[in-house]
Amino acid sequence: MNNHHVQTNRATYDEVAAAYAELNHDLPQTVVESLDRFVAALPPDAAVADVGCGPGRDLAALRARGLTALGFDLSIEMLKTSGAPGVAQADMTQLPIRTHTLDGVWCAASFLHVPRELSLSTLAGFVRVLRPGGALHLSVAEGEGDEIQQARLGRGSDLYVVHHQEDELTAMLAANGFTVTSVNRSESMRRWLTVGATLGAAEI
Repeated sequence: MNNHHVQTNRATYDEVAAAYAELNHDLPQTVVESLDRFVAALPPDAAVADVGCGPGRDLAALRARGLTALGFDLSIEMLKTSGAPGVAQADMTQLPIRTHTLDGVWCAASFLHVPRELSLSTLAGFVRVLRPGGALHLSVAEGEGDEIQQARLGRGSDLYVVHHQEDELTAMLAANGFTVTSVNRSESMRRWLTVGATLGAAEI
């Protein structure tokens, strides 16, 4: 992304990667439930991508559930912290994945950093890499507007955060051919809106 805010986010996550990994080591019950819903929507031995995988907590959980999972993150230090194989540095707005090769996209707590003007095109990129009927897990910061926040791990670093509301988010998903299958909310440092969706069959 050629965007100042996104580059700021990358620098912040590079700086706090080790502390972030330690703080977010354990899977919250809400994430476990989301993982179970996501896996239930997939075929056996599904191929998925964890987009914005960070230090790899959810990536490991996806693999533990029998999925072939690749991890992508913009922060190289986050990826180094994970030490996991099968990860690559990548911009989620331009995923380096072949068209129609995935059964699912898991995008947890990372889409909130995509500039609002790139939200629709980023979702279109998810559509491109998914097979018809593919599953999407998307968790975003719920609320209104965009803001610069001080990273909760401190060190004077900032994070650019985009908030979404349910009606606006589900409309964007519908515009990209997704059918929403679940909507859940939780709160941990911020309000989270978590949506599960399935990609409709491609037109013939």
